[in-house]
Amino acid sequence: MADRGGIGRVARRFARQLRGPEKPLTVTDRLDRWARRIAEFGVLDRAYLEAQTGRAFASDDEAIAFYVHNDGQRGLSLSPLVEHEWMREHQPVPAMSWYDALHQEGPELFQTGPLFDAGVYAASVPAADRPASTLEALRRFLRGATDETALPVPPGRRGPAPTWGAARTAALQGARDFAAAQHRTRRRYRSTWDGPETLDLAARYPRGNARRDAEQPLVSIVLPVHRRADVVGAAIDSVLAQEHGVWELLVVDDGSGDDTVDVVRARAGGDARIRLLERENGGAAAARNTGLAAATGAFIAFLDADNTWRPQHLSAALAALLDGDAPGVHTGLRMVGANNADDATAPVETFRGEDGTAEDLLAGNFIDLNALVVRRDVADAVGPFAEDLRRWIDWEWLLRIAEHAAVPEYVPVIGVDYDNVRDPRRLSSGQPASWQEVALARHRIDWDALAAAAPDRVRGRVSIVMPVFRDWTMTRRAVDTVLGAADHDGDDVEVVVVDNGSPRSVSAVLDAWFRGDPRVVLQREDRNRNFALGSDLGLARSTGATVVMLNNDTEVTSGWLRPLVAALEDPTVLGVQPLLVYPDGVVQAAGTVSGGDKVLPWHFLGDHPRYDADRAFRTTASRRFTAITAAAAAFRAEDLIRWHGFDPVYANGLEDVDLCLRAVAAAEPGAAFVVEPASVVVHHESRTPGRDDARIENRRVFDERWRGRWPAADAAARYEDAGLRYLGVEPGLPKGHAVMVRSSRPVVVRAPGATGHRVAVKHDGSRTADVTALVAALEGAGHAVQVDMPTSWYRGSSGLDDVTVLVSGSGGAGATSFVPQPGARNVVWLAAGQRVADGDFAVVVSASEGVDGVLSAV
Repeated sequence: MADRGGIGRVARRFARQLRGPEKPLTVTDRLDRWARRIAEFGVLDRAYLEAQTGRAFASDDEAIAFYVHNDGQRGLSLSPLVEHEWMREHQPVPAMSWYDALHQEGPELFQTGPLFDAGVYAASVPAADRPASTLEALRRFLRGATDETALPVPPGRRGPAPTWGAARTAALQGARDFAAAQHRTRRRYRSTWDGPETLDLAARYPRGNARRDAEQPLVSIVLPVHRRADVVGAAIDSVLAQEHGVWELLVVDDGSGDDTVDVVRARAGGDARIRLLERENGGAAAARNTGLAAATGAFIAFLDADNTWRPQHLSAALAALLDGDAPGVHTGLRMVGANNADDATAPVETFRGEDGTAEDLLAGNFIDLNALVVRRDVADAVGPFAEDLRRWIDWEWLLRIAEHAAVPEYVPVIGVDYDNVRDPRRLSSGQPASWQEVALARHRIDWDALAAAAPDRVRGRVSIVMPVFRDWTMTRRAVDTVLGAADHDGDDVEVVVVDNGSPRSVSAVLDAWFRGDPRVVLQREDRNRNFALGSDLGLARSTGATVVMLNNDTEVTSGWLRPLVAALEDPTVLGVQPLLVYPDGVVQAAGTVSGGDKVLPWHFLGDHPRYDADRAFRTTASRRFTAITAAAAAFRAEDLIRWHGFDPVYANGLEDVDLCLRAVAAAEPGAAFVVEPASVVVHHESRTPGRDDARIENRRVFDERWRGRWPAADAAARYEDAGLRYLGVEPGLPKGHAVMVRSSRPVVVRAPGATGHRVAVKHDGSRTADVTALVAALEGAGHAVQVDMPTSWYRGSSGLDDVTVLVSGSGGAGATSFVPQPGARNVVWLAAGQRVADGDFAVVVSASEGVDGVLSAV
């Protein structure tokens, strides 16, 4: 009999040669393979994925294919029970992808999300029938669960375990809210025009078209200009070319002082419809208001000097306005150039124009003022442009129109050619982006209403306001510690978490974890509103008579809150902060001090040993400051409301100092902020993405506002209270171009005549008993002692230490890697069997010499 196996092998080898070498797998091939395997998991909740994406899928396979090809940018989830970021913190191998962690089907049972713990589920199943893997546990639960089935939630989740039906309903609603926010904040620029170049007005707006031609309404066009002689002529020419010729053009020269007015007069050419209004420089809002005050038309339109209109702009807008009852309309824009300097890949030509709701407008402006035509009665009703705004002036005005009447309607024709090339002469190029939050705040927070309701706030309740951006891990820990401390101490608290437009997972995880505790309120913002506006929105949502601003990278302990509340019983106390320390015990902030004019305020005793704070706050008077940090600070709610909270013009920096200075300026003499050392809060001081992006602009705003009124220098007396001498500041290099404020840090030395040594005991935690005994002996001998873990071995204040004592770790044969400190007496206390190289340390104390040997060496 022939060797059929051998023949088959030969045939297959020959077939492979005919096919040629196998093609390598493409990225798409790998994603498709991944999708097929995920489908085999059997955990997809298609309705949940559809809710997140705002789209429908014909099948599970289509849904999973969309997921694997798009999840990199979206952070999507296949099930309310599977949160990838949560899994990463609980699966056996953190670096493994969520897919691989489930696909491995190892014996470890772990948590797949804040609502499902495979170990808890397995424990509820008879031993003989328990699942052997996390994936099996998840599959079996989903197959057998009904809406009334209680979820096997991880230990530590507060409140009763929710049912699968209730949890899924909440997750679906959260997913729909997320998808709606994504739609509201989508990029509204398009690379191609998807509407008509011209509009068949007779067909689309027959009544309006006829009324326009019959009534010939007058349109008042407001054109502000400042030093734009090079472009204003083209703008005027585009008005002269309008199909609708019944208009008046009010050119408002805002104190140009160059030949701009000559260009305007020349272009007018005796045309009585063009009027030149000259005024002193006051900004774009003031110039537009000058034009509005002089307008006589039934409709108002706007054009900036560096943009032009298409001939059909006014005719199309008027047809739409006269056809219906909209308060205003806006046409489409063709934009040339990329105004965003960070977007180097932006196409040269983009288009914008679409309808939107009031919620869409609150999420971000999509109506350009150059494309807008409004009814005169609407413009009169909403009033003039806000002259105190330096940017987003038009958006704020549009928000008022939407509140008074409705959002202006969209006319789908290109009416404006918009110069989008970045130009430093533009208002938007010279002012910080945070003015957007200033404009928005006026339409999100009604301070008068809050003030009227302040007496009805719950007495005895403390509202913790916690803005968060992109981090649920620290936030969960921070909120859990607040609730745990309240449970221990019996305090009435609520925690208002303001999610500043984080990725989907942040709100999804926090909502799932804290939904069982009614004390936690989660408010998600469409965009990142920064610390100031985020905190103000949390204040507006809160109900307590006392409000604590608390960073999400903090940890509180039992007993932290009542000393803060008690301090506010003194009417001269405007606000109070705890002593903030790093996890290793080193001080992070103990109040805010100033070095005088042009010296940025800094955290008092930042990076100092705890004993410096104990010395500094021996008297009540020494605890009173002009400013404190808002990383953890308690206020009376009525005071915060009266001060209108933090000013959103600051983007994550100096808003707390500004608030304190405004409060002190408005208070009776003798009022102050206080540091309460009896309250201690651990501050991990995370580096949130983008946290320092606006530090230069923040300095500019602070300097402009407080120029000539910077807080008085008080650093010298503060450090003297701590037994130190303040010599001045070490200035940083100039940064930020025209910003006239340099960075600085204090220069501090030991005060003359101080008794005892400042001793820093460095150890790695392996000889705790030895360290405890050594500290007691050193303090008994009159020395000040700071125990430094490795994270604080080289803290910023270490130059003040007279002596360092390295308690060498007991884990190895050699000494640890601590580098002796220049200028100090460096002592090493060896563990049994250890040795160091000669000359590494000034004094070497052997294990046998013990504490007495170290004490004599010091």
